[in-house]
Amino acid sequence: MKTPIIAMYHDDKHENLTIEIELPDVMNEHITLLMHENSYYIKAYSENVEYLGSFFLDGPVDPEKALAVNNNGMLTIKVPYKEGFACARYIPID
Repeated sequence: MKTPIIAMYHDDKHENLTIEIELPDVMNEHITLLMHENSYYIKAYSENVEYLGSFFLDGPVDPEKALAVNNNGMLTIKVPYKEGFACARYIPID
């Protein structure tokens, strides 16, 4: 059992979140994805490995509008934030 490699980022307008999850050799029917406002759960398996994890998001999203596409082992999820990115602020680095 492994934790998948994940990249998570927002667009330039801070309106949408994109999550990319590496799932090599995993077919669509072997992926379970559950999304909540502030987190998501993924379970997937191939012939050789099982991926499992539950992860927090950086702000509330609208799971009803989430779209997920598996393209050659790269699962890409796009979901809009509920309130944009208004609750975040940039922190200066010294």
